[in-house]
Amino acid sequence: MKYKAPYGNPDPNAAYVDRNTAAAVRGSVPPAAAIEHPQREIMAVITAAGLPPSDVDLTQLLQAINALIAAATGGEGDPNYVLMTQARGRLPIFPEVLTADGRLEVTQPSTGTVRVLPSYDFLHRGIYAVTTVQTDFATAANKTYHLRWTPGSGLALKDLADGAYNAGALAEGHVGFDSSFDDMLIARIVTNASNVATITKLANKATLALDQLLHATNLRPSDSNPTFADCVHVMNWARRPTSHSYYPAKFVNNADRPDSDYMLMALTVGTPPQLSISDVPAIDLDRYRLSSTVACDYTQDLWMHFSARS
Repeated sequence: MKYKAPYGNPDPNAAYVDRNTAAAVRGSVPPAAAIEHPQREIMAVITAAGLPPSDVDLTQLLQAINALIAAATGGEGDPNYVLMTQARGRLPIFPEVLTADGRLEVTQPSTGTVRVLPSYDFLHRGIYAVTTVQTDFATAANKTYHLRWTPGSGLALKDLADGAYNAGALAEGHVGFDSSFDDMLIARIVTNASNVATITKLANKATLALDQLLHATNLRPSDSNPTFADCVHVMNWARRPTSHSYYPAKFVNNADRPDSDYMLMALTVGTPPQLSISDVPAIDLDRYRLSSTVACDYTQDLWMHFSARS
């Protein structure tokens, strides 16, 4: 509805005034639309809610609004009406970047500058949509940075050497820097002496998960058996896995690749082919990668089954 100014007043936003005879002020003359249009607006709400118009019930507008809300929400009552700000504070959901790999696009358009590209979408607390705008940050040489987003401050580039950001002088990979519900770790940025950045974009999903068969490499015969195999898998998640399982395995026909025709067999301590009891895999696992060296008493190809969740 458009505001209807007093009749004859050229100001479209003019206020209505009462008549004041003593001051020689003529009262405002309302145009017909000033009376008709509000009634039409109110009637539209009342009829949309399915209420029969009444001359004696002067609460119909309130009834209509409540009825329309109930129809939209299931009619469970006011306790079930949650504002967006309330929902964002209550839902225990990690940030989710709405790309295939869960990563925002971060580049270095020129030396000494990193850029967050525009038009990438992510969800905060699983409900509030955010779209990136092009944002540039200046970098210095020989620095390690974290690119982050928070609801209150938006995007920010944090220097790991800054005592305000890293008061505990924690290592860069410490879980204390991982994405939380309201603080998203987007990327690690490391600059060299020439201020050229190496950017590691990190995956942000409400649930991060993988189940993967990995081929162990660099089989290295030692002076005394067994043979050692290295297994490395790059993840680059924004959070360290909170649960994982990992075991070395081989194919019973000693095949050098996985295939549906081959049966995978886990290697367990004490049953041939076996792991030495002192050489059970030691896992180096953080948000960036899995790394491990396994010792076995045979020289055939070795595979690793790795499952992780966060």
